[in-house]
Amino acid sequence: MHNRNSYSAIALFVLALAIGIQASRFPIGSLKSVGPGFLPLVLAVLLGFLSAGLFVGSLRRGKEGSKFDWPERWLGMSMVLLTILAYGFSLKNLGFLFSTFLVAFVLFKYSDPGRWLRPLVEATATTLFNLLVFRIWLEIPLPTGLLGY
Repeated sequence: MHNRNSYSAIALFVLALAIGIQASRFPIGSLKSVGPGFLPLVLAVLLGFLSAGLFVGSLRRGKEGSKFDWPERWLGMSMVLLTILAYGFSLKNLGFLFSTFLVAFVLFKYSDPGRWLRPLVEATATTLFNLLVFRIWLEIPLPTGLLGY
């Protein structure tokens, strides 16, 4: 094995196999009438192809691709995880609209720390798009929160 990507690719491929085996136990159906095993099977195949591509790419790159900047990488991953957890806890009290905007803004701001306008526009667009898709198009009732939004 050359680097960490090789190990990740193997683990993801094994996961894809396990999901594919479990999904094949459910009826697949057809394209007109999909069964409960269709989507998991398609996603397992997609994950298998992506992990195979990651494995081939890691073999081509060799040892230089194994650099792992621990403090910066863990800080970013922790920030994303904590933001998603905060979203889950704030959704009921703050409502879908405000919580989605705050989480999107924090994530966009973290990815582009020098600017304020771009993360603000991206968070607004993300929130409006989600509102359009889920509340208006799919007519899914979303949490309104204490403010009624």
